[in-house]
Amino acid sequence: MSRSGPVTRDTSAVPLGLAQIRVGASAPNIAKETIALTKEHSIGALASTSFSGNTEFWKLESGFPLMEDLSIPLRETASLTCAFRELTSKNLAMARGLDPIADVPATINVVGFVTSTGTTTGNIAVDDLGGVVNDTFTVIFQTGTSISIHGNVTGHIGDFNDLTVDIAPLNGANPYFTIPANFFDSNWIADEQYVFETTPFVPGTSMYSDNHSGEIKLGAMKTPDFIRVEAVYTYPNQINHMYIIFPRGNATSSLELEFQLEEGATVPLTFEAKRADDEVMGGHSVWNDKPLGRIYFD
Repeated sequence: MSRSGPVTRDTSAVPLGLAQIRVGASAPNIAKETIALTKEHSIGALASTSFSGNTEFWKLESGFPLMEDLSIPLRETASLTCAFRELTSKNLAMARGLDPIADVPATINVVGFVTSTGTTTGNIAVDDLGGVVNDTFTVIFQTGTSISIHGNVTGHIGDFNDLTVDIAPLNGANPYFTIPANFFDSNWIADEQYVFETTPFVPGTSMYSDNHSGEIKLGAMKTPDFIRVEAVYTYPNQINHMYIIFPRGNATSSLELEFQLEEGATVPLTFEAKRADDEVMGGHSVWNDKPLGRIYFD
């Protein structure tokens, strides 16, 4: 018999199941319009996934009674919202707006100093070549022109008698740090101290490589890192796909963990698409006609 009303035209296009969400670095992949990430970039098992493309319109009305003559789009946003089942340091970092695969450069921070009139010029430098360690170093003046340097963890790393040249004690083949020539002026005297701390370079490939290691700092939120987000939906026929690409996005989640006696905790995660055209820093011309990204099928 003939059927009336809407009927299925193509059963291979019926969506069922969850998309796979992949997260990776934005900058190295910004020129790629198609899928750039692999299944290894998946954030893991999900409880839900949803795409939202919101458009706000300004309405022009005229006449009496008023009738709408025109609708003009004012703004457009796109976002992916999901809840992941696996609770790892990597996924939690994403939810906090951190890029879990980004390299973390070595850093140096001045803790303090004890001196009557001594001053410094320039900055102590660290590099990402492998010599920098996680330690607090104390520079102790033996005389006005000679120093001894000690690390809380590393211990004594050297005595130096010429402050007019670079001081770069080696940790293997690379320096712990480099104190530039003439960093300390001539007003430092014996027993005065200068204290600084260093943290080593951490490659993004290993920072959260272990699902049960890593650190999520609370109370220190900053502007979310830019990341690339790809949603890969596979149709039930396991042949066709739909892809959603945010080439330059942010994770903007209000993190809430809820633990139940017999239910796994799911962590909410929202990715918002940001402009990726070449008028913004970090963008590319391939996105000029689709600045928030694209959806495509194969």
